[in-house]
Amino acid sequence: MTMDNHAARKAAVYEAALQLVARGVSPAAMTIQQLADTAGIGKGTMYGYFSSKEEILQGLAEYCFARENERIRVLFADCCTLAGLEERAVAYLQDIAANRMGDYKMIAQALGTPGRCESVPACADELRDIMRTLLIRLQAAGEIDPAVSLEYCCTAIFSAVVGGLIGLCFTAECGVKNQLSGNLKEMMHRMLARLWQYDDEIKMLIKS
Repeated sequence: MTMDNHAARKAAVYEAALQLVARGVSPAAMTIQQLADTAGIGKGTMYGYFSSKEEILQGLAEYCFARENERIRVLFADCCTLAGLEERAVAYLQDIAANRMGDYKMIAQALGTPGRCESVPACADELRDIMRTLLIRLQAAGEIDPAVSLEYCCTAIFSAVVGGLIGLCFTAECGVKNQLSGNLKEMMHRMLARLWQYDDEIKMLIKS
C-alpha cells in the first residue's frame, strides 16, 4: 500500500472518530469496533495502522489541529485590514460552532493534557506563526497599534476566539439571542486598534 493510501485510511479512521463524537460518543467510551464500523474497515485492519485506541486519539488531535491551522492560514492569507480580521474571525467561529465542534473538543483536550500528544506543541507553534505573520502585516499597514507587542496581540486574539466560541456554543444550545458576534468584533477592535482612533471619543468623555 502506498503512503498516500496509508494516510487516507488513517484519515478515514479520524473522520469516523469525529462522527462518533458528533453523535455524542465520548472519546473515552469509544471502541475500536465502533471506529472500524464507522470507517467501513475491518477491526483487524485497524491494527495495521494503529497499535491502540490511545494512538488513534493522539493522532486525531494532531489531525484536527493541523487541519484547522491550514484553514486559518488560507482564511487570513490576503487579510490586510483590522475590519477584515474581525469579520473573518467571527465567521470562522460561527463555522466551528455549527459544523466542527468535535474537532475543537479534540484540540482542547490535547492542549489541556500536557505531554499526551507530542506533536501538539508544534501545531501550536505553527498557529502562533500564522497569527504573527498576519499581525505584522496589519501593523505595517497601520491597522494595529504599533505600540503594542505581537505577544499581546496574539493573546488578545486567542482570548477573544476561545471566549467567543464558548459564547456562541452556549447561545446556540440555549436558544439565546444576543449581539455576541457584534460584541466580539468590537472587543477585538478595541484591543488591537491604534489608540488615536479613539481620540475624539476620549475628548467627548472629558468634555462631558
